[in-house]
Amino acid sequence: MSQSPAAVVRALFERVNAGEIDGAIELLAPDAVFVVPPDASAEPDTYRGHDGARRYFSGFDGVLDDVRFELVELEQVADDTLLAATRLHGRGTTTGIPVEQDTFVVLTVRDGLVTWIKPYNDREAALAALRA
Repeated sequence: MSQSPAAVVRALFERVNAGEIDGAIELLAPDAVFVVPPDASAEPDTYRGHDGARRYFSGFDGVLDDVRFELVELEQVADDTLLAATRLHGRGTTTGIPVEQDTFVVLTVRDGLVTWIKPYNDREAALAALRA
């Protein structure tokens, strides 16, 4: 029996936070898409597949230490789509200044794998994207 979409997303966050990036990538579809829009990052980009996911996570190297993605709330909004309230925690590599960023992430899970990830700055924007 396969895991529920919520269980897959929870496992993804747990693995990332445990530093198990390869284990987290196992939960992504080979053709998964992770879109980081300009209003959510100083370095917006679209990351595709497992190599893209590795590139995304390596982007924190030398910039942020102790990166952790807190899963604050998880809501299943459709059979395969979830809305996650998240908080990024980290510490500036050179400054040591703590960093936090709240986002609302839309994720799609199909056949036990995450296929789509896109963060939004607020819940209303994420819900509007889901309605579109």
